[in-house]
Formats: sequence, structure tokens, C-alpha cells
Amino acid sequence: MNKKQPKTIHEAFTRFFEQPRRETLRDLLREHVGELRNCDFKEDWPEFAAVARHLLGLANSGGGCLVLGVKENPDKTTSPQGLPQIKDKAEITNGIKNYVPHALLSAVEIADFKYDASEYPALVGKLFQVVFIHARPEEVPFVAQRTGNGIRAGAIYVRREGVTEEANNDEVQALISQRVAASPHTPGARSLKEHLEELKVLYGEIPRHLEASLPAFTLLTRYLQAAWPTAETRPNPDFPPEDYQAFVRRMVDAKKTLIEILLGIQR
Repeated sequence: MNKKQPKTIHEAFTRFFEQPRRETLRDLLREHVGELRNCDFKEDWPEFAAVARHLLGLANSGGGCLVLGVKENPDKTTSPQGLPQIKDKAEITNGIKNYVPHALLSAVEIADFKYDASEYPALVGKLFQVVFIHARPEEVPFVAQRTGNGIRAGAIYVRREGVTEEANNDEVQALISQRVAASPHTPGARSLKEHLEELKVLYGEIPRHLEASLPAFTLLTRYLQAAWPTAETRPNPDFPPEDYQAFVRRMVDAKKTLIEILLGIQR
């Protein structure tokens, strides 16, 4: 295997991913490549739970594709075996939808390939399906929604070279950073602390109590009142019934729920 082959392999994948045609899939399979970080091969359709896990891993790794009908050999090369039949796209979508966030489904595209003739004889008369996952950096990390065979609810999966595994802490942090970098930055996007500090200022502009109407005071009276407040007060009907600390506590709970929704975690 010469030193240029890895570059050729990745170029073949890139051409196929950008232009998914029979010819570009033929070129990719003819390279006899093993599984790549962004390209996974399966001889036949596995359980939908396993399909969902691989799609989550690809989605969290910049997108890619799952090619069905290709066997991986012990030496890590691949052999195009073909599928016994084409699986209905609606069945595939229904099979995976309970395991993945809804936002991921919009990034999925399924293509069918049939070779009645080919310059690569190993493909002639064979059927293949490919599930494409398009990159959604503004949506990562995608989180598993349901536990099944080989998949755990709440887990974040990523692709490493040839395998799909749970992300470690550094990988999760990298995904969050990726999402922040991909999110639009506007003047209104400010830190929570800034919002809370402004809220304190607003609360400070509303007196909690109103002084009762009293005759004018002498300077001495004002001094004594400042030292020993005796002015009669009554509740201010315009003061918010929910105090600051109670509001902050409610906002903390709401913020946690919002983060869970953003991460695709369902209680």
C-alpha cells in the first residue's frame, strides 16, 4: 500500500458524498477501503437501534454516510456483497425516529443504487442503499433518545476511525464549542449574568414600600428619621409579587429545562 492511497481513499469518499451517483459509489467501492471516520459499511441492515447509533455518531462527527450491502473483510478492506432487497425508506425512518432527536431526521437522506452493468464487475446485478447524514454543526451534540440494543438513552456518540463509540468529556466539550462557534452571534446574545445584573437594576428602580403622606419635616426631624426610621409605610401595589430570589430560582429551573431541550434530552 503506497503512501498516496489514504489521500485517494478520502478523495473518493468526498466525491461520492458531494455527488452521490452510481459512478462515484463505484469508485469508492473499487478502492476496497475499510471503514473511515465519516463512512461506515454494513453487509446488511442491522437492527434499527444500531443504525440509529451509527447515525448519531456520524452526525456528531461532521456528517457522513452508512453504506449498506458492503462486507468488511478481516484485513479491513471491503467487498461489495449487495443487499437481498431494497428496504422501504418509510420503514427506515420509522425504525430510527424514536432513537434520535427530531432535528437529526431532517439531516438524513436515503439513496438506492442498482447496478445492471458496471465497469467494476463485482457490482453487476447488486443492490445497495446509502444513508447520508448532512452536517448540522449548529445542532450538535445529538443525543440518543431511547435505550435499545447497543444504544443508551442520553448517550452522545461519535465516530472514531472505523468505530462508533460514546463520546468522552473532551469530545463533548468540543461539540459544545463547535455549536457555539456555528451559532449566529448577535448584539442580543449576552451572558446570563449580564441579564441578571440588569434585572437587579430594574428591581432597584421600584420601591418596595411607599411612604405615607406626612407634613414637611425640619432638618433635625429628617436627621432623626434617617437614624431611626419611623415613617408609616404601606405595601406598594405595583411591586412584583414574586421577589428577586424566587424569580432567579424559577429562571434556574427554566434554564436547565431549556438546555435539556437544546441537547435533545427528554425527561
